[in-house]
Amino acid sequence: MLRTRRARTRTAGLTVVVAGVTSLALLLASAPASAEDPAPTPSPTPSATPDPTVPVPAPPAPPAPDPAAPPPLVMPAALGSWCETLFPSQKPRVEKRKAQELMAGKVDMGNGGTYYLSARPNWRPQSGTDTSGDRHINSLDWALPLLYRGVHKQNPVLVERFRQLLYYWIDDNKRSRSYWVNASIYGGLRTQTLVCAAQTLNEPVLINAALDDAARMVNSFWANRTIGIGTNNTDLLRQVGALAAYCWTGNVPQRDRAWTNTVAVARGVIQEDGSDVEGSPGYARYIEKLLKNVEAAAATCGIPAEPIPTLRGLLYQFVAQAVRPDFKLESLGDTIVQSLRGTFGLGDWRAEWIRTAGQSGTPPTPVYTAFSGGYVFGRAGWNPQPGGPDTFYSLRFSSARPATAHAHDDGASLTYYSRGVSWFGDPGPYRYENGSALRSFIRSRAAHSSVTVSNVARNTKAGVRKLNSMSDWTLGGNDLTCLDDRTWGSVGVIRCTAYVRSIDAFIVVDYVTATKIKGAAAQRAAATRVLTERWQLTPGVGAQNVNDVVTLLAGDKRLDVYKSGPGGWNVQTARNGSSIAWHTGAWGEKLPSAVLSRAVPLSARGDSQVLVTVLVPRLDGESVPVTIDANGVTVTRNGVSITTPLPSPR
Repeated sequence: MLRTRRARTRTAGLTVVVAGVTSLALLLASAPASAEDPAPTPSPTPSATPDPTVPVPAPPAPPAPDPAAPPPLVMPAALGSWCETLFPSQKPRVEKRKAQELMAGKVDMGNGGTYYLSARPNWRPQSGTDTSGDRHINSLDWALPLLYRGVHKQNPVLVERFRQLLYYWIDDNKRSRSYWVNASIYGGLRTQTLVCAAQTLNEPVLINAALDDAARMVNSFWANRTIGIGTNNTDLLRQVGALAAYCWTGNVPQRDRAWTNTVAVARGVIQEDGSDVEGSPGYARYIEKLLKNVEAAAATCGIPAEPIPTLRGLLYQFVAQAVRPDFKLESLGDTIVQSLRGTFGLGDWRAEWIRTAGQSGTPPTPVYTAFSGGYVFGRAGWNPQPGGPDTFYSLRFSSARPATAHAHDDGASLTYYSRGVSWFGDPGPYRYENGSALRSFIRSRAAHSSVTVSNVARNTKAGVRKLNSMSDWTLGGNDLTCLDDRTWGSVGVIRCTAYVRSIDAFIVVDYVTATKIKGAAAQRAAATRVLTERWQLTPGVGAQNVNDVVTLLAGDKRLDVYKSGPGGWNVQTARNGSSIAWHTGAWGEKLPSAVLSRAVPLSARGDSQVLVTVLVPRLDGESVPVTIDANGVTVTRNGVSITTPLPSPR
C-alpha cells in the first residue's frame, strides 16, 4: 500500500496526490508492466451552470507546500560525466527492469533483501531486509536506475521520482544522523550518488548535499597519513566520492586532499605483499573492483592514477594463492566458495590463469606462501596430473594490521582440499544479519578447524602469531608452519603442521601447555579446563570410525584421519535449533554437515599434552597405513615408506 501525508482523492481507480506528490499508482497506470511513459491526465467532468442567486463559497486554502518538494524539473539531455565513471550503465533490459520495480515501490538490495518504498519513505528497517539491507537504504545508489532510464529514454516521470526520493532523504537528514548513515559503505555510495545527481540535474539542493557529504567523507579520515592503518574497503568509496565532488566543482585543495586520502586507504587495505586486511579473500575481489573505480575516477579528474595500478597488481598474486585446485576461492572469513568473475584481473597473467581454469595465462611460481594478512597457503603443485596429488591447504593467523568485520575468529584454523574434495572448510558468511545466532556462531572459533579451551579467561587481542613458516618446495620437500595461539589465558597452544609433499600426507601437532593454578578454590574452578580440537567437515562428506581411525568419504575418494594422544573421537551433525555444523552454500543458504572433535581435560596442577593428527588422502580400495610413534609419523604409499619427525617450533 502506497502512503502519502497529503489529502487524497480517488478517480478512475487511481490514487492522485493533491499536494504535488505524484502517486506511484498513477505513474504506473499507463502501459501494462511498463514505466516508460507518464500516465495520461484524466479529462475533467463538465460542471453544471452556476445559479447567480446562490452565494459562491470562498475557495479552500491551498495545502501547505512540501518543504522537500523539488523545483520544476528541467529535463537533462544526458547524464553527467561522473555518473558513468562512478556507476557505469547496466544493460538496457536490467536498467528497465530495475526502474520499473522502483516505480512499483520495490528496492532490490541484492544479498541484503528487498525493501519496499512508500510514496515518501521513512528509511526505517523492514522485515524483508537484513542489517546490511536496512542500512543500504541510506546509500541511495539503488535509486539510480530511475535517473539513468529516465535520461536514456527522456522520460521525465522516472527522473521526477528519482528527484523526489533524493529530496525526501535530504530533508529527513538535515539535522541528526545515526552513525551508519554516514559511515562505512553507505556514506560513500550516497556521496557518489549525490555527485552524479547534482552534476546531471544542476540543482542547488543536490549540489549542496553532495558537497556536504564530501566534506563529511574527507573529514572522517586523518590527514597526512601515507598508509591508512585501520581502514577497509568502504573507505575507498568514501574518499572517491569526495574526490569526484571536489574535482567536478574545481576545488583543487580539497581534491588533492581527497586523492591523498584515497591513496593512503588503498595502501592500508592492501599490504606490501598484496594480501588484504579483510581476513576474507572474497573481499580481495571486491577491492580489485574498487581500485578500478579509483583509476577511472583519476582519469575523469585528469590526475595520475599511480600507485593504484601497482597495488592492484600485488593483489593478484595474493588472490591466485587463495584459489584451490578446482579454481574456486577458499571459503575463509566472509568468503563463499566460488569461481572468479569473468572480468577479474584482465591483463594479468596470474589472474588469467585462475580465471580461465588454467586454459590461458601462467600460474604463479611458489607453491607455499605466507602473507602478512594472516594467511598460509600450500599445495602439491600448480599442474596436478590426473589421479595424482592435488592437495591444497590454508592456515590462518593474526593479520599484521587490525582485523575488519569480515574476518572470523579463525586463528590456527585449517582448511584442507585433496583428491578433488574439500574435506575441511570454513563455514562462510551465511548472511549479514546482526541478530542471527547462526551468523554470530560461524564467526566464532568453535565454528572452525582449530582449538578452543573452556573455563579460561580469554584475551582475543593477544592473537595467533606466526612462529615460523618455511618450505623446501623448490626441491620437492616439506612445508613447515608453526602458529602460537596466545588467546586462552592460562593455556597456551602451539599448532605446528607439515605437508609431506613426497608422500602426500599432512601432519598437525597441537602442543598444549596448561599452567598450574594456585590455591585450592582456584584449582577447583580450573579443574574444568577442557581443550577441544575440532575439524569442520564440508557438506556432503561422510564419516566412519574403525578402530579409532576416522575415514571421511566422498564418492570414491577417502581421507583417513589418524591420531595419537588423549581424547576419543566425537561427531556432531547439524540439526535444527543449533548453529553447530552448518555451512554456507549460496548467500543466506545454510547447508548441513558434521564436526569431528576430541576433548582433552587439563589438570589444574599444570598439564602438558601433545595431540597429533595425520591426514592421508587416498582412493577407495587403496591402502595407505600410518604409524605414529617416538620417531614421528611413518606413511607407506605404493610400497614406499617415509618417516617424518613431528613438526615443532624448535
